[in-house]
Formats: sequence, C-alpha cells, structure tokens
Amino acid sequence: MLDKSKRHKNILDILKRRKIISVQELLTLTYSSKSTLRRDLIALEKQNRLIREYGHVKLIESKNIEYSYNARMQEHQWEKRKIAAIAMQLIDSNMTLFLDSSSTLYELTSLLNTKRNLTVVTNGIFNAEQLDQFKNVHTFLAGGRLYPGTGSVLGEYATSYLNHFKVDLTILSCSALDAHGVYMSSSKQASLKRKMMQIAKKTLLLCDSSKFEHTNYFKLSDLAAIDTIITDKAPSIALRDALITADTTLLF
Repeated sequence: MLDKSKRHKNILDILKRRKIISVQELLTLTYSSKSTLRRDLIALEKQNRLIREYGHVKLIESKNIEYSYNARMQEHQWEKRKIAAIAMQLIDSNMTLFLDSSSTLYELTSLLNTKRNLTVVTNGIFNAEQLDQFKNVHTFLAGGRLYPGTGSVLGEYATSYLNHFKVDLTILSCSALDAHGVYMSSSKQASLKRKMMQIAKKTLLLCDSSKFEHTNYFKLSDLAAIDTIITDKAPSIALRDALITADTTLLF
C-alpha cells in the first residue's frame, strides 16, 4: 500500500484530470479500501483541497477558497448593482424574505434599509453582518456548519432550521442558467436553496448575464420553479423562449 502522502497526491492528480468523480470510481482507480479512501478524503477536505458531496468528490481549483469568495465579490459589480436595484422594486415594507449567501445578494442587502419592518432569514454570515446595521430589519441567521471561505452556513442543520419559517419571497442566485434549468456548483448549496424555495410564496432569481447558457454540476430547479428572473441584459432568443414556456417573468 502507498504511504499517505503518495495516496493523497494520487487522489489529487486524478481530480485535476476529472474535476469531479464518484467515490465508487475513485475506489477503483486508487485501489484503496473504503476505510482508507474515506480517511484520505476527510484529510484532504480539511486541507481545503476537495469537497465531498453525496457520493462524489470535487476538486477545489482555487488556491485559496477565501480569496475565491472575495474575488466573486469584485466580479461584475455594475451588473449586480443594476440587478439589485431592479429587485428592490419587488420588495415591500413588512415583508419576510429569505436571502441566500451569494455575493449578488450582498449587493441587495445594502439597500434594504430603505424599507420598513422587514424580516430576513439568511444563511450568509456577510449578509447577516450587513443587515445587523439596520434597525428596520429583523435578521435570523441559519445555524449549522460554516464552510471555510464561502461565507455560507450549510448542511442538514441549516436546512432543518428553515422549517421554522414561511416567507413571502425567497431571493437567490445561481452558478449557471440555460434553457433547461438553473444550476449550482455545490450540492449542499442546491439542497439548501431548494428548501428556501419550498418555504416561500414566490421565488426570485438574481442572475447576471455571465452565467447564461452554462450548466454546472448540480441542477437546482427547472425554470418553471422560478417566478421571476432579474438580470442585467437580454438573454438569447432560445433562453427567452424557454422562459416564456416556463411562465417565468424576465426583468432587465
């Protein structure tokens, strides 16, 4: 049997080629026992080298996850601010909202002090920190595991926490969007956001145009599950036609 450092290198070399792989296939490729592979994957996850999600393993390609989150905060800022301004037109005083932990929603939270008596539930620590400055907002932060560098509280505890709420509007972002649906790069994010959608009367998706016509590892929902999509410019004719078929409102 290879020593631990060589086993870890072998796993990472496989992931660099494949990006995402099932645990079962990784067992075959590494010739490891289930217990050995499990220990190796746990160790590499603690080093922020990979993510284990529902029978699959995904490579973390960024050199630093926290930098990756900060980088997303800097990307497409003009587009996110435009989208947030449009979204504010759909938010009324006295509403109860669920906001996800995305950088797009961070732009929206900065505007919520203009409304009266809002209740906001979020799984984003940076969003909660910003909302804490506003006396007009009652903020609830989901409990659970804080995933390093993501600013997100995720997992079964966070998801079960949402059972205590029924909200007027869930507002979320995504990793990718095409004519077949809405996608996330993380199954844990997708799972929590599906729960967010279930507890809401309506769902609003904020998605800048850089995410159009792409897919990602995990499907969040069909387009028909989204009531309104707000973006910064018109999508392709094919995507617009798909939104019409899904009876999803498009604003830009």
